[in-house]
Amino acid sequence: MEKLLLVVFGPLAFAAALLVVVMGVRRAVTRLRSRLTPEQIEAQREAYRSRLLNPQAEAVERELGRMLPERLLRLYADRSTIQSGGFDVEKPGENRRRLRQWPVYCFEPLDIEALNDLPYEEELGAGFCFATTGGAGWYWIAASEQRENDSAVIFLDYDGGRRHGEKVAESLEEFLAWPRSAMK
Repeated sequence: MEKLLLVVFGPLAFAAALLVVVMGVRRAVTRLRSRLTPEQIEAQREAYRSRLLNPQAEAVERELGRMLPERLLRLYADRSTIQSGGFDVEKPGENRRRLRQWPVYCFEPLDIEALNDLPYEEELGAGFCFATTGGAGWYWIAASEQRENDSAVIFLDYDGGRRHGEKVAESLEEFLAWPRSAMK
């Protein structure tokens, strides 16, 4: 009986083990092939930088059917600020034990590609996610029928945190004026 089990199931067990090994090798080879070369990484970085420095506000507004705040347009005109990132902003006057740090990994390009790739919140209405935490969090600003000077900054948290939909600042001007420190 033991010999019968060995003869019947032995080759089956060997085939299953061989399949696992082949699939593992295949996955490793695929992973190695799909790695970007340094030149490809640099090309992606340059394409992103080009998108960041060449905002397409009119196209985004046409797509939204609303106008973006003037302060957001000025942010994208400020080439130094729009290229900055990797910092936390700290709301002044907060209790030091409950200090609210808001991480900004980078600013998002103001174009249709970003508009289509970034989150959209039906209950918030038309708006644009202008910056990200680098994870699953974005900073959103509302668009309106008429061009407003500024708008509140809302945090969209898709990491499951309790901060989703929280008003970070009364205005983008206020948010950008807060003290910054290196991102932790």
